[in-house]
Parts: sequence; structure tokens; C-alpha cells
Amino acid sequence: MRILVTSAWFLALLSVTAVIAALLFFYRGDAEGGARVANREIELQLERGERVERRVPVMQRHWWDYFRLTHGVLAATDRRLLYVGVPPEHILPREPEPPELLEQSFPYDRPVTVRFLRVFLGTRPGLRLTGADERETFAFVSIDRAKVDSALATLTRKQDDFRASADAERRATDAAAAASRRAIYHLVQRGESLDVIARRYGVTTDSLVTWNRLASSRITAGRRLLVKPGT
Repeated sequence: MRILVTSAWFLALLSVTAVIAALLFFYRGDAEGGARVANREIELQLERGERVERRVPVMQRHWWDYFRLTHGVLAATDRRLLYVGVPPEHILPREPEPPELLEQSFPYDRPVTVRFLRVFLGTRPGLRLTGADERETFAFVSIDRAKVDSALATLTRKQDDFRASADAERRATDAAAAASRRAIYHLVQRGESLDVIARRYGVTTDSLVTWNRLASSRITAGRRLLVKPGT
């Protein structure tokens, strides 16, 4: 009899726990209010000259908030993906205080990968952003898929621009390095002396004599002199 009573109490406690967990999981929160706070914070986080090109409302769940919804906004600026989330209110009443916002930044000049998946026990479409040192998973409503695609298109375009710029800079650096390794010649003009030419190129007259196998320091106009050997 005692075992039956204990089992009944355990089942009752389990049922109450399940109901509370379900209520917390399906807690919707204030999506519009969260978006307003997030958008206001995004404007404060923008750097000088930075502008927002796309915005999309997103959601997260965290164990420390008992998996209740954290509403936020993912903004695609001209420099990065910027996320601001507004956690749900505390379950137990507290003294009024500024909200502790969640913030994450994914600069375009660093690798960022995107993966679409189902989140919240498969109930919502979502995406996972993975950067060099950070990873965040977001949910969104199906009708906002076009906004999500637009924000990610901005990410792809900006990353392509950064890669193209980096490639161009690398090619320019390689070309400059190659040019610095090439031999340089000087065509002697009328009135120029070996000493003048040496000072112009920052070398010694003895070096010019050696490199060009000159019998003396006397040179004639029209002669082609090696003033910097190749490496």
C-alpha cells in the first residue's frame, strides 16, 4: 500500500513537472517588445559610418532561462552580421534593472559558415552561424525566410568583396616583391657621371664598376648600366 501511495505521488509530481516544463517551453514572450529593444540597441552598437542593410527577427532558447524564448534581431550591416537578443523576464520578481542583452558579431572579413536546420525540437526552421571563435543558433518563423535569405545574401556578397579585395592586395604584394627581385638598369644620359648615378640609386661607384665590369669610372652616354642586381 505504501509503495502505491509513493508511486502515485511520484507520478503526480512528474505530471506537474511536465506541465510546468511545457508551459515554459511554449512561452511566447513579447516578440514585438523584444524587437523594439533589440533594434534600438543595434543602432547604439553601430560603428561610425556603419549602416544596416537588412534585419530579420530571430529567436533563441537557453537552458539558463528554462528554455523560454529569447526574442532578438539579426542585422546584416555593410560590415558584419550583428545579433542582439532580449532575454525573457525573470520568473521570480526582482528590482527594476536594465535588461541584460545578448550580443554577437560576425565580421565579414572572417570566415562565417551558415547551416539551415530544424530547431526547438524540430518545431521551427533555423540557422546556425559558425565563425572563427563563435557559434550561434537561431530560429525564425517560416514567413520570414525571404528576410533571412536576404540577410545571408548580404553576408555572401560582402564576404566575396573582402576575398576579392584580399586577393587583389596579395597579388599586388606579390608583384611588388617580384619587382623588387628583378634587376634594374639605367640608361646613361649625356652629362651623367658614375658618381651621380650611384647616389641616385643608393649604391657605391665601386659596386657599379664591379657589376658592369668597367675598366674605370668613366662612362659614355647611351650605355646601359646595371644599378641593382636581381635576386
